[in-house]
Amino acid sequence: MRNVIMIATSRRQQGMATLTMSLVVLFLASLMVFYTSSGMLFEIKTGNNQLYQSKAMEAARGSVEHSMAWLVNSSNTSSLAWTADATGPAGTNQKATAASFPSSVSSQTIGGYTVAVSLWRNSATPTILEVSAAASGDANATIRQRIRLGTTTVTTTTPNTLNIASIAPIVINGGLSGVTGTPDVYPSTTGGVAIVTSSSNTADINIGHLDLNGGTISYGAFTGDAWSFIFPNTTKAEMKAAADFEKIYYYDAALQPPNPWHDSIGTASDPVILIFDVGAGCPKVNGSVTIYGLVYYGNSCADNGWGGATIYGSMVADMSITKLNANAEFSGWSVNSGSGVITLPPTTTTSTAQTFAKLTASWRDF
Repeated sequence: MRNVIMIATSRRQQGMATLTMSLVVLFLASLMVFYTSSGMLFEIKTGNNQLYQSKAMEAARGSVEHSMAWLVNSSNTSSLAWTADATGPAGTNQKATAASFPSSVSSQTIGGYTVAVSLWRNSATPTILEVSAAASGDANATIRQRIRLGTTTVTTTTPNTLNIASIAPIVINGGLSGVTGTPDVYPSTTGGVAIVTSSSNTADINIGHLDLNGGTISYGAFTGDAWSFIFPNTTKAEMKAAADFEKIYYYDAALQPPNPWHDSIGTASDPVILIFDVGAGCPKVNGSVTIYGLVYYGNSCADNGWGGATIYGSMVADMSITKLNANAEFSGWSVNSGSGVITLPPTTTTSTAQTFAKLTASWRDF
């Protein structure tokens, strides 16, 4: 009987030990699960914080880039107004006013983040600006970038041409008189303009023996000199520099022309420009000469009688013509074949443009 009792007691003790061990194992397992879950939750929270922080940083960065794109336009930077403010980034003492720094730039929304952008500078170095962008939302981030404004000279070259077909056969800065012989002028089109003059007084144009062949006279057609009327985008210096004596012939006091002029130049498909500028005089043109293109006389010429020369194109005089005799012939360009277009020296313009550069090592995210 005693043995039976001892066996039963031993079995009960073993059961208690097993139960205790099971409870300990269960407790340890639960503790492990709890610890693991806490760690996972912490990692998830940390990951979310990093994600939100990255989004906030990108929103602030995007606002800085947008602001700099706005500043690239020189008209925007030149219209900025500044007010004294010592609350900005270190080294600055002025802030762009709200009126000159529009809300489309200073207040932005990117990816659900509200970004406040401000623009700063130091009055002692007004060409260095600092953009500060503060993003707020699920996380906060601030980014600052300094930029340097400058200027550069920009030269633009524009092609320039002259269409002789658009110019009357005779262009005069002044009047016409002393016409003898049997000279003719043929307008480009039937009944078109034969003579263009700066004078508004009809009495100043005395055609005498000049046969207009049905053409008309345009009075007061331009003001100033004839050169500017014909070559509005080309100076005499530019034309002289471009003279190659194949397409453009340029004579003045420094380079005298042959006298009399005896060369036929230009063709219907390849017209030329012949210039007798101030100081070149007015060489007499032989009767057998044919010129395709435009002939220009400077305002100090004492013109000769022309003889029997033929010009297909235009004769331009920056003076009154007081002697025109023999049987000279002036024919408007469209009477002939070819486009009548001559390439002139290009028009060169110079302007000032704003330069824009990020300052090295000036980017901050704190």
